[in-house]
Amino acid sequence: MPTPIILCAHGELSAALLDSVQMVYGATGPIYPLAFRQGQNAEDIVHAMQHCIAQLPPQPWLIAVDLFGGSPYNAAAALAQQDPTLEVVTGISLPLCLEIADNQHDMSATQLAAHLLEVGKASVCSLRALQQNLEQEEADFL
Repeated sequence: MPTPIILCAHGELSAALLDSVQMVYGATGPIYPLAFRQGQNAEDIVHAMQHCIAQLPPQPWLIAVDLFGGSPYNAAAALAQQDPTLEVVTGISLPLCLEIADNQHDMSATQLAAHLLEVGKASVCSLRALQQNLEQEEADFL
């Protein structure tokens, strides 16, 4: 069974990310987008996350949020403190969401969280730095 995922972010970001993932891959495993909206608090998000989790038999979940220290993160962290089968990662982006969809059938929540940490580090690039590295490699080759 694929690892179930909750994507939670400020505004409609999580739904937009899931829509973009589905443009690339088509249907995905269980991924639930949750929006944190103006006027809500962390407790509202906790209840929404609990509602998602209750829809499937008990199992490990990955909760991916947008911002460390934000309300979605605080809600996910509160749940994870009570349930050691929940994994929480922050800094969600389209490259990370694509990795989630691509690997949720083959990796546990814990494996997926560790994988996302590595992919996240590699997914931020600078054009100038890449050009300099390429120029250095070419100079080293000659």
